[in-house]
Amino acid sequence: MGAQEKMKICMVTSEFPPKWGGVGNGVHFQSNVYAKFGYKVDIITREMKGVKRPKQHKNITIHEVKWLYAPMLFTTSFGRNAVSRIMELGCDYDVVHVHSNMALLYKKHYDQISSPIVSTMHGTWVGERSQLRLKDISLSDIMSLNDLAIKYVSPLYDKYEDYALSYSNAATVDSIQEYNYVRTRPGVKNIYGKDRIVRIPEGVDVELFNPKKRKDGFFEKFGVKKGQKTIISVARLAARKGVDRMIGSFKAVTRSVPEARLLIIGVGPQERKLRRLARDLGILKKVMFLGKLSFDDLETAYASADVFAWHSLWEGQGLVISESLAAGTPVVSTKVGGASEMIDLGRTGYYVPVGDTKGMAGYISKILKDDELRARMGELGRKQMEKDWSWQVITKRYDELYKSVQGDKKRIVR
Repeated sequence: MGAQEKMKICMVTSEFPPKWGGVGNGVHFQSNVYAKFGYKVDIITREMKGVKRPKQHKNITIHEVKWLYAPMLFTTSFGRNAVSRIMELGCDYDVVHVHSNMALLYKKHYDQISSPIVSTMHGTWVGERSQLRLKDISLSDIMSLNDLAIKYVSPLYDKYEDYALSYSNAATVDSIQEYNYVRTRPGVKNIYGKDRIVRIPEGVDVELFNPKKRKDGFFEKFGVKKGQKTIISVARLAARKGVDRMIGSFKAVTRSVPEARLLIIGVGPQERKLRRLARDLGILKKVMFLGKLSFDDLETAYASADVFAWHSLWEGQGLVISESLAAGTPVVSTKVGGASEMIDLGRTGYYVPVGDTKGMAGYISKILKDDELRARMGELGRKQMEKDWSWQVITKRYDELYKSVQGDKKRIVR
């Protein structure tokens, strides 16, 4: 990034702090790298009444817009209102970066926005619903409406993803898995050229997620006793995250490492169902549901755990993997999203096929029982994240992409 070229960027994102999620985190960290460099960044995000947002860098301005509070429908209602705000602001941006698939534009919007558009597909609805089974959805909980909408309503929204891939000046995806899919997605052909769909992963803030934040005894306030091994799993408690399978793996872990404790960080519609599962398996006293932690506590939890374990059924990338590795904690994950890219198999952690609860349990136990292996994996994982996955590294790749689309002649969408 050259100091003589200060850009003005608009980020369109459904999530932004204090709503912390994979997309919100990424936009927050990326925008702050640009802001510190001198770029002007406008963030257009969903209105959150009564919620105080964290203080931002002076070069970042947040614009809130209304949205329809309904599963799936919020994606296009937010997209429509975001485009209206871009028009009100003058649309004088060097690039408008739309973070899909939770912010979806209509076909006409690609003509209306005069600035170059970069769309990032943080996963696809096809992928989201591919692993959802009706029997896994807690029908008694109103919060499960989102899972039901993904399974049965999201096919109506596939066309909006096609628009993003076809009509943006450039489209990015987070993982090789998703890249291979969208490149062969039926009916998708970018009007600016075959090289305009690229893979650029989400980065990780290696200062926030850092082994230095480790605190011995941190988990004691949650009921963990001195000498007990700690496994953390960070996930929304929803069907797609496979927390039930994670608990099943942990049951097997307790047979070889009886002092192990599983700490589940997150909230969601499946909590009661998961507590019942742990009770039925006879391990409820060893499974601790921590709910939603403050960001400071989350950073400390990553760094203080012995192992991070995760049995997600599908991901666009899986940022929690990079956050754990950056914190110096080895990872055992399913092979979803970018897991096979972020985890150096056998050196910084392990990954297994979705559903392989036995294999996952074996790897978790192996790490827990070998202090030297655990320390070595943590150190190597940290180095890998600093070298290849920090936001400082990833943002440079986006900066190059932004500049590559500046000379485009706007094409008419038909």
